[in-house]
Amino acid sequence: MREALIKLVEALGCWDRALRRDECGDWAVFGKLGHIYAVPGTLDQPKTEGFLIYFRGAEEFGEPTTARGWIFAKKALSFCQVTSDGDTEGFLFMDRLPTAAESEIIRDKLGIRKKREISDDERERLRAIGFSPSHVKDGLMAHRRPRPHSPLPQ
Repeated sequence: MREALIKLVEALGCWDRALRRDECGDWAVFGKLGHIYAVPGTLDQPKTEGFLIYFRGAEEFGEPTTARGWIFAKKALSFCQVTSDGDTEGFLFMDRLPTAAESEIIRDKLGIRKKREISDDERERLRAIGFSPSHVKDGLMAHRRPRPHSPLPQ
């Protein structure tokens, strides 16, 4: 299932660190407002591989999530099939990789960060200020290298 999620990360154009293991050890793509699992099917479609999208919403200012966020998410993600419809959260099923427009909607509704794309000029500028070629590759920005820290005064 991890291979399917790697393809999903590429299709979403999100940063690589969004793909990680959950507390049970299963691979998922995580955002601030939900996450996505690769699944072998649903109860209604047991042999249809796809992606199970969990929208949980966000707690704002210590208040619980409202139904409004879930209603708007369902409407925006209308290209997916709702499989579990709660009051403030739910699951949606998608049986294919998303298009570019759908990827933008998924990233927005689940709070998944987009991978930074940089031009050749920007890549050269970054190399000039200290990023090594291994950190600036393929027109995409990789993680920053750790900076050495100075010891604390005693």
